[in-house]
Amino acid sequence: MFNFNFDILIWAMVIFVAIMVQVLVGTVRLIIMVKGKKILSIIIGFFESAISITITITIVANVIKAGMNIFIILFYSAGFALGLLFGMLISRKISKDMLSINIVTRISEIKIEDILRENGFGVTGFTGSGRDGELKILNVICAKNNLYKLKNIVDKVDPKAMLASHTLENLSGGFIYKLRNRIQ
Repeated sequence: MFNFNFDILIWAMVIFVAIMVQVLVGTVRLIIMVKGKKILSIIIGFFESAISITITITIVANVIKAGMNIFIILFYSAGFALGLLFGMLISRKISKDMLSINIVTRISEIKIEDILRENGFGVTGFTGSGRDGELKILNVICAKNNLYKLKNIVDKVDPKAMLASHTLENLSGGFIYKLRNRIQ
């Protein structure tokens, strides 16, 4: 179980890279599938399954020859985790999703919408009422990769503000963060 030699290190590295690539490809395929791109999802799924069966055969053959080893398990697990991380980072970079974010706050003395506008966000504000009184409801449309910046700005002003977002389809018109002109 704890045997260590150069062959085990080589196999562990091969497994690490292979499982990392498999999970990365699987994560990207899942994101593309959720976006409704069926053909591209099927093509990526084909390659993902080819990688998966190759890894499975390689691991089983290696375990039968060398016996189960803790290094194989650790490198497999590390490759899986790193594949997830890289898959999420890539999906954030390739995602062009537009979001509608609703911000609900009780703070009225500080103009959150002015701070957001100063930072380049387009904001539409409403007044609402909740169980405990008057609320300020703000709507911001921005690209998904700008959501983190938006959350940081809102958290600095009102850490108790509620943010709810959903993906938009078929957007036209209005002001979008990081786009200089209005969308026609």
